[in-house]
Amino acid sequence: KNTRKSALLTSLYVFLFFSYGIVFKILESNVTEEYFVLIHVFLLISYASFVVFTTYYIVKTHRKLNYITSTTNVVSITLLSFVFLNIGAYNFENFSDFEDETHESIILGNNLKNLPDIYYIVLDEYAPLRTLNMFYNYDNSDFVEFLQERGFYVTKNSHSNYAETFLAMASTLNMKYVNYLSDIVGEESLDQRIPYQMISNNLVMKNFKSIGYEIHNFDSGWWGTRSLQIADVNLCSKNQNMDFHTLHALKQISILRSLDMFIKDPSSKIFHQERRDRIFCQFDDITKIKQETEKPVFVFMHVMAPHDPYVFGPNGEEVDYKYTFGPTSIGYLDPSEEKRAYLNQLTYLTKILKVTIENLLENSDNLPIIIIQSDTGPCIISADTTNELQQVGRMSIFNAYYFPNEKYDRLYDDITPINSFRIVFDSHFQ
Repeated sequence: KNTRKSALLTSLYVFLFFSYGIVFKILESNVTEEYFVLIHVFLLISYASFVVFTTYYIVKTHRKLNYITSTTNVVSITLLSFVFLNIGAYNFENFSDFEDETHESIILGNNLKNLPDIYYIVLDEYAPLRTLNMFYNYDNSDFVEFLQERGFYVTKNSHSNYAETFLAMASTLNMKYVNYLSDIVGEESLDQRIPYQMISNNLVMKNFKSIGYEIHNFDSGWWGTRSLQIADVNLCSKNQNMDFHTLHALKQISILRSLDMFIKDPSSKIFHQERRDRIFCQFDDITKIKQETEKPVFVFMHVMAPHDPYVFGPNGEEVDYKYTFGPTSIGYLDPSEEKRAYLNQLTYLTKILKVTIENLLENSDNLPIIIIQSDTGPCIISADTTNELQQVGRMSIFNAYYFPNEKYDRLYDDITPINSFRIVFDSHFQ
């Protein structure tokens, strides 16, 4: 019944809610993991006691609290001013009116009346045959043989042009290297906006769109490929407002961190099903696109697997691995557990990919062009592996092509993604 007291208590509760994880992080850095539960107990008792005492005092006091309110307002406004000043300064320093001027027109030959549909499927961190043999002691040759029997050209020694997805995809979809971006934003800059712009409004899709293609994109769950500006249709975007990275970070800094005492990584319980549903949606909807349109289509499907979180067992069953961002690097999964989780997810992904490929080939009026690539290899963390070998594993990628005429004279075993669509445009669109 008192606005001033209500405002003070609300501010207090919000501050305590968002400070818990930060205080816990400071304390946990000084002790081993076996004491983490004790830290949670200590903090929860301390926070609860402080809340009860302060709430009781504020509710019962007959003081007007004008001074406390004024002080709180000044502190809040000052802190917010620093935040907005930093945001403004960052955006001013990194402002870029970048516009990619490279746009090559396509002139179709007279003999190209029936344009092939094009499916570009990117499997995040899907390892090639040699990486699986070397680091995982796993033989995936059955999948390679499956593709070759259906007329695919599977490269033997492809590698990514960049070790990070946002650079690799910007490079591939614009058919050029992006090293020059460091000259625009600075070598030390963490600003990734230009690569995201280059992905969202990329040259490959511009070219296809200019000759009558309908562009279909799938919401991958990763912000770089969730909704593309150039796309005519963005599919599987039911939960597009749900950004796990942000929500996971919220859990890490807030009092929700205390749930770790009772539930193994509670965020994974909440969001694993969302990730499973998204991948199911992608593989289900990609085979239905041609039922909705008669136009030639360019379909881009970025699948965030076998990259973690590990949400599939080898037969698609639910699993209870913790959600992680680079698991072993922050200690959530030991290397052997991470390796097993990765292989199980890769195994199931391969199974549903086989079914999808057969559907695309069997149910098309005109045979399509299909490119299956990984953006990078997996992040391999192992005590008995040299840094050089780890880099080889990270840069080595899976790369397979299906052309309707099966003429692969322009392809070669160590082709990199930067040239994938140059070859498609050259061989099929002159």
